[in-house]
Amino acid sequence: MKYYPKIKFRASLKVDTGNCINFIKQKRSGPRKQFTVWFLPQDLRYILNKKFSEKQREKIIKAYMRQVFNNKEKRQAIIGGCKKATQDWQKVAKRYFGLMDKVFKKHSWPKGNYRGFASIFHMFPRYIEPKIFFFPYVHKLPKFSNRVISHEMMHFLFFDYLDKKYGLKQNSKIVGKSNDYIWQVSEVFNNVIESWEPYKRVFNFGVRPYAGLEKMFVQMKKDWAKKQDIDWLLYRWLKKR
Repeated sequence: MKYYPKIKFRASLKVDTGNCINFIKQKRSGPRKQFTVWFLPQDLRYILNKKFSEKQREKIIKAYMRQVFNNKEKRQAIIGGCKKATQDWQKVAKRYFGLMDKVFKKHSWPKGNYRGFASIFHMFPRYIEPKIFFFPYVHKLPKFSNRVISHEMMHFLFFDYLDKKYGLKQNSKIVGKSNDYIWQVSEVFNNVIESWEPYKRVFNFGVRPYAGLEKMFVQMKKDWAKKQDIDWLLYRWLKKR
């Protein structure tokens, strides 16, 4: 029987605190330069001021997170959002995995302890090796957690496919391309699949590529419309160009 990941959904003060501390430490350029600002709630963005040391930022984040989780109403909302995300995902998981089988030619999912953590922040990173990702505990759009979960899970399969088929990792460099080119291709590929009609019948959310990647998205979408073959597509974007 083919292996499909069973995701454990959790709410954790410790993990989401670490998520924030780790995220704001990372240096970014190009389309990702604004991620740190977007990630933080408005009332926490002041910590990006250069007058704060890394240690001071960590202290402020920890205090902020304790305050959030010590608020009974907020804590219950986070836990409730986690439960709702679990229920919503269970309703679409089978169809989602069927779609991924079509896109990735029944490539086996990498085995692991897949965990999704509810987050109070506004961007949702994933960590490929430990199979961890973050999702919103609440959103103005109904079932938006499914949009994030499906997106991040696709990254796990994409990078395993890239590794097995092409020997490329998420941080691999391609001569003549920007240092984050693999990341660019992975994000645009996800967006292209998310805009594909069979996918939209399951997850009908709008698709907007990252700033700076719009032209890549338009061209890759045309490529996928012409031929729904991941190997043909990746050859064009990783080898031919």
